[in-house]
This record gives sequence, C-alpha cells and structure tokens, in this order.
Amino acid sequence: MASATASKKMREEATCSICLQLMTEPMNIDCGHSFCRLCLMKILENKIPVMFGGGSHCPLCKVIFRRESLRPNKQLENLIEAIKEMDHEKLCEEHGEQLQLFCEDDHQFICWRCERATQHKGHVITLVEDVREGYKEKLQKALVYLKDREALCDSLKLFTREQIIEWKENIELQRRKIHSDFENLHNFLHKEETYYLCKLQEEKEEILRKLQEGEANLEKQSCELRNHILELEKKCEGSAQKLLQDMNDTLKRSLTVQLKAPEIVSLEVHTMCNVSELYFDVKNNSHSSNTS
Repeated sequence: MASATASKKMREEATCSICLQLMTEPMNIDCGHSFCRLCLMKILENKIPVMFGGGSHCPLCKVIFRRESLRPNKQLENLIEAIKEMDHEKLCEEHGEQLQLFCEDDHQFICWRCERATQHKGHVITLVEDVREGYKEKLQKALVYLKDREALCDSLKLFTREQIIEWKENIELQRRKIHSDFENLHNFLHKEETYYLCKLQEEKEEILRKLQEGEANLEKQSCELRNHILELEKKCEGSAQKLLQDMNDTLKRSLTVQLKAPEIVSLEVHTMCNVSELYFDVKNNSHSSNTS
C-alpha cells in the first residue's frame, strides 16, 4: 500500500545507521548525513582523529567531519516525533490505513477506503478531530450529572452522620432519665430497671444498625461515583480514539446512575418508662398481697 510504503521510507530516513534506532537529538554533519548526537559523540571520542586538524569519518560516506560542525536537524526531529505519534495510532485492520474518520451511524473508526465501502454508504462520516469535541461535551455533561449525584451523596452522608450523633445523644439522655427514675425505686424495682435498660439497648442497636447500614451504603455509592468520575475525566483527557471508544455504553452507564437514599428512620425513642405509674402499680399489688 502507498501509505505503508511512505511510512516505511519515513522510518528509514529517521533511523540512525549507527545504533539502528529512531534518532535521538538528530545532528547534521558536513556531508549532509544525520545521526544521533550521542552516537556522533562516541565516534568523536573513540576514533583516532584524522590528520590536518582532527575530526572523524562519516560512517556512511567517509567524509571527514568535526565536532564544531555538528548542527541540530530540527526538521528531522519533527519527522521523528510524527513517526512516534503514528506508532501510537491504530490502523484499519482491513486496509492498513490510518483511522482518521468516524462513522456516527455505526460509532466506529474507519479509514478513507472504508468510507467508500458499501456498509458505510449513506452514513454520517466525520473527521475524528471534528467529532471529538461534540462527544467530549456530552461526557462533560455526564460529569456534571455525576458530580451533582456525588454532592447529594455527600450531603446525605453528613445528614446520616448527624442523625447517628443525635440518636446516641437521645439514647444517653433517656438512659440517664431511666436510671434516675429507677434509682428511687431501686430496692424493689431492680428487676424492672434492668428490663427497661435492656429493652432500650436493643432499640438503640436496632436503629443504630439501620442508620449505620445507610451510611455504609452511601459510602459505597460515593466510591462508585468517584471511580466513575475519574474514568470519565481520564477519557476527556485522553486521545480522540480513547475518548470515543465505547461512547454509547459509557454515556448510558453514566447518565443512568441512580443514588439510593437510605431508609428513613425515626429518631423517636420508643422505650419509655413511667416510674410513677409503675410505682403506683407496685404499691397496689403489694397492698393487695398484704390484704390477702
């Protein structure tokens, strides 16, 4: 193929005939040939200088060159950079051409020869660089949506944490009240006191468990949202090919993310103990027992 032949010629032009690698910091010498700067330095340092002013022979044409005649070859350096970029680009598996076009109907990269093929006839074909910005904008909208979900999730986490603190405070207040009430009746209500405290503890653990489960679920969702956001940010910063790869699936997953709010839990304490009534009941029962 013509393009493959041109690419091969470009690579041959950019290959150092000393180290046989793409040139690094290519330098011109008097005869017009170019080599890596370090390769030329090694020749100048290791070879015995020729007569009449020193210098070394060009590895290709044997023309004498000297250290002071070395000149950077910027044009060749730019060509080498272009070759490196081409190495990172995928080629059409069918035609071996560069994938510079994007079929919006099939959402796939194609080459100029694919464009002329029957399967893409009548399709909307756009240059990759032209379509990149449009899809990048869609990804950025998805990012905004996900960050809003993340902010809401953080807000719910904070609210749930405050609920946990408030619930613990309420429990502690109720514990003190119950303990104080039973302190006056401790001699004959010790069993009742123990019963109510155990019941209160069970209630505390049950509600606290629900709240903490909600908090853990929100934390999990927060991590998932953050990972998804990092994935999209990485796509936005990457090449056009990486950004457009699996675009439909990425957008669909991003824009269908749902945030599951925790179960609404009442913070009202249900374990109550009216000591006065209990004391009255105890006195009545005691009086009845004494009468009988």
